[in-house]
Amino acid sequence: MEINVHKFQEAILDGSFEHTENHLTAAAFKKDGIEAGLTKVFADARKAIDKQQLIQADLVIDFPEPTTITVETGIINLPFANVNKVTNFLEADEIVPVRVYLVVASPFVNVSGLRIDEIATAADYLTGFETLNKQMTASVHEKLDHIQEEMAKPKETAKPVPANKQKTPAKKTTRRTATKRTTTRKTTKKTTTAAKTSAAKPAAKITKRTTKKAAPKTTRRTTKK
Repeated sequence: MEINVHKFQEAILDGSFEHTENHLTAAAFKKDGIEAGLTKVFADARKAIDKQQLIQADLVIDFPEPTTITVETGIINLPFANVNKVTNFLEADEIVPVRVYLVVASPFVNVSGLRIDEIATAADYLTGFETLNKQMTASVHEKLDHIQEEMAKPKETAKPVPANKQKTPAKKTTRRTATKRTTTRKTTKKTTTAAKTSAAKPAAKITKRTTKKAAPKTTRRTTKK
């Protein structure tokens, strides 16, 4: 079974494929297991592939947060919801084989909430469906065990902080920005010459007052011989 990539995209976007949906309550799952529900999903998938039709066969387990197990036909390991991304990996005019995928969707299956595994080509599924169905059943059991373990874990809740340990809102402090004062240092240049530059401020004249002291009077005595 082969298909053109562009035609595959059109078929999924137009809803031109078979879609079946079966539900299993959490109580029924706990009591009877998953086998009966999966048997119907496998039968729906095989019937559609035998008619050369695309199929999406769902089994929804109605947990408080539902888990959906899907067997679907595709051309790359992307769920139908991401069909627009197919041409990021394949050329639109390519003819490619149709393949069978097992998809498990649950918020507890992994971080992304989605796990998709390739099972076989559609042609190989028709010839080996009994073995492949057993492999898919074992894989579903493994994933459901993990999902239930994660579901059983207590959800983390924020613990209330005691009143005496609550942080007091910090007071807002207004910082004043100090304006830096620019101090200009005056440089005094020593001048060795008597002449000063024209730009220099003329120095004040210092007038020295000279006080003449009176000369002592000399009295000459004349001695007559």
